[in-house]
Amino acid sequence: MLPRAAVLILALLIAPAAPAHPEIDDALARLSAQLATQPDAAALYLERGELYARHADWPSAEANYLRAAELSPRLPRLDLVRGALALATARPTEALPLLDRAVAAAPADPEALLLRARTLARLARRPAALADYAAAFRRLAAPSPDLWLERVPLFDAPADALRSLDEAIAQIGPVLSLHLRALDLETALGRTDAALARLDLLVAGSERRELWLKRRGDLLAAAHRPAEARAAYTAALAAIAALPSWLARSPEIAALSGELNRLATTPP
Repeated sequence: MLPRAAVLILALLIAPAAPAHPEIDDALARLSAQLATQPDAAALYLERGELYARHADWPSAEANYLRAAELSPRLPRLDLVRGALALATARPTEALPLLDRAVAAAPADPEALLLRARTLARLARRPAALADYAAAFRRLAAPSPDLWLERVPLFDAPADALRSLDEAIAQIGPVLSLHLRALDLETALGRTDAALARLDLLVAGSERRELWLKRRGDLLAAAHRPAEARAAYTAALAAIAALPSWLARSPEIAALSGELNRLATTPP
């Protein structure tokens, strides 16, 4: 087996001919042609490495980054992309010092902060990870729902996670994935009424209410509130009755109707 350094050098040497996704073939050909005439252009190696990394060709990406580092160790973004690659290839311990330098060089860069936050999370350094997420969120115009959800497992207390989700909903609106995660947390905490309030929002905003109403019934049944649970199941049956006949007769809805009829008539 070749040593790792030799493998990386080999990847760099064959990079221009390496298989690539069709959409980057032209860009790789352009960069390889430029490198043939400018073999010491560190920025070109960096750019080619980023193309390979974008398509998960990690050996080719790393080989290009290492060559860029040899030519220009202080090249802008080099620490950032090398840290991102180390994180993507499950090497968070190697990623952290690279991303520390990237954040030090650009402390207001949300990309660097998010990458370091993920690295710190992987290393189980949750308070530091939360601090980086918070700093990144302050610098993003509109953090995506996925970013808010990504942060949730880092909170020690479910109540803190809920506050974070409510902050997200206040900022970006009633996104379904955020409400569902908050609903799970409310349920896990035993906050039945709070969970029901969130479910009511989902029912009100949905054209297909039957599944949300069944979940409402299930939540009430688990909370030992059988009369309210049966009322929710009956409401779910009414929602099914209002569906177009072709849909109400589908196997999935027919099975759901059978289950709801059983639940709605089960004595306490």
